[in-house]
Amino acid sequence: MKTWYLVTCKSRQEDRAATNICNQGIECFYPKIITERLQRGRKTIKESALFPSYIFVRLNDVNGKFSVVKNTRGINGFVAYGSKYQKVPNELVNSLINERLTESLLPESGDTVLVNNTSFKNIEAIYKEPDGDVRSIILINMLNKKVEVSIENKDIIVRGQD
Repeated sequence: MKTWYLVTCKSRQEDRAATNICNQGIECFYPKIITERLQRGRKTIKESALFPSYIFVRLNDVNGKFSVVKNTRGINGFVAYGSKYQKVPNELVNSLINERLTESLLPESGDTVLVNNTSFKNIEAIYKEPDGDVRSIILINMLNKKVEVSIENKDIIVRGQD
């Protein structure tokens, strides 16, 4: 019977380790997360490992290629408790395989943000929507009326990221 095991790999080498393991005919997987954020005023999308430096490998319990995995380039070794390698429930790995994980660090419509530019220093505003790749439309309260203003993304401070 095949079981999923947890393996550690060298820092930021999940892709290399997974490729090398798969090239040897061993099933492996590591979940990735897609992160959206503002970086230097531009919306960037980055894909990275959900569990950095860890991958899952599926091996036969009895005659699995444990030594092959341990000696694969990019792999440090198996996660073990005592002398037993850490097994991972099939349901957990299957649920991670079927999930598309995303995290957005961009403001959503209606979020309160701070504006930090020469015209509006430390003014609270309501984020409305993106206006291209480098600008956004916000609502600023002026004379008890909400006014739409288009500003550069680099001038927006999202609560929790400041």
